[in-house]
Amino acid sequence: MKSFNLSKTLLFGLIVVLSLSACQKKVKPGKSIEQIRAESGVPVRIMTIGERGFEKDLSFFAKVSGIKETMQQAAIEDKIVKINAKVGSRVSEGQVIVEFPKDNPRIQYDQAKIGYENAKKLYERMKQLLAAGETSQQNFDNAEAQYLVAKRNWESIYKLIYIESPISGTITQMLVKEGDKVKAGDNLFTVAQLNKMKAKVWASPVEVQYIKPGMDATMKINGDQFTGKVSVVDLSIDPQHNAYGVEIVFDNSHGKIRSGVTADIRINAYKKNSAIVVPRRYIVFDGDDKYVFIEKNGKAYKQAVKTGVESSIDIEITEGLNPGDHLITEGIFLLRNGSKVKIVN
Repeated sequence: MKSFNLSKTLLFGLIVVLSLSACQKKVKPGKSIEQIRAESGVPVRIMTIGERGFEKDLSFFAKVSGIKETMQQAAIEDKIVKINAKVGSRVSEGQVIVEFPKDNPRIQYDQAKIGYENAKKLYERMKQLLAAGETSQQNFDNAEAQYLVAKRNWESIYKLIYIESPISGTITQMLVKEGDKVKAGDNLFTVAQLNKMKAKVWASPVEVQYIKPGMDATMKINGDQFTGKVSVVDLSIDPQHNAYGVEIVFDNSHGKIRSGVTADIRINAYKKNSAIVVPRRYIVFDGDDKYVFIEKNGKAYKQAVKTGVESSIDIEITEGLNPGDHLITEGIFLLRNGSKVKIVN
């Protein structure tokens, strides 16, 4: 396409040169190029303005993950004795996935369990005695406090040994196997909710002006296209990315979208069914002012325009042009307001 446009431009330039050469043969020697153009007209091409649909898409690349996704880590250094799920397993919140030995001397699992059970028995007995009026409120309060401390201690130690799934979902990664020795902080497994998927993209300060929650978005993965919507647009810039975070959610009830893939994502930031749109290169920028040249009755006239949304190639014209106007597309920089023109096909 670029080589075709270049050929068209070179051909047009040749036509201009030949036109001027022909004019020079017909006029007396000594006339300037400006005089020749004034007499015969500046060679130009035109296009007739019409209305058409106009859209602006913003394109990003992002990694896709489950709508909720978390990775569980080991809290102690020890050997894994049992794994109760595998990749693809559906698990419930609180379900034990990975187990460590209970005999680790640093954990004191058995002592904590016995302490909790004894404190619980004392608490329940004191509760009955208080109800019967056979003990004081102070004695009951002391027993309750001891029970709650022992319970919290037991639960914290239990969670060191039995690693639970924090959410209901699907195991998407199992990073260890039975018999592996791990350290505190090592990653064990990832669990995700995959009925919906999300992607976070980073929009520049210019791009974020066009993006609003609820806008349509598309995602392409290996030739397949999926539709979604913008769910969150950050209100403050992220200093690390120097951009605004934008979260997009895609339905995955069909199960075709995999967590962890990188996808081409487009947000349909603007759509208008009927608009006047011209290629950016036909507009002259003079500071804050913008204008085009239109042809009327063989002359070129400078026409101020106001613009709206821009794509990479086209600009929406909101004021200054009407359907049926003859927009000059080539020969623009040889023109002045009121210049005589010669339309070249």
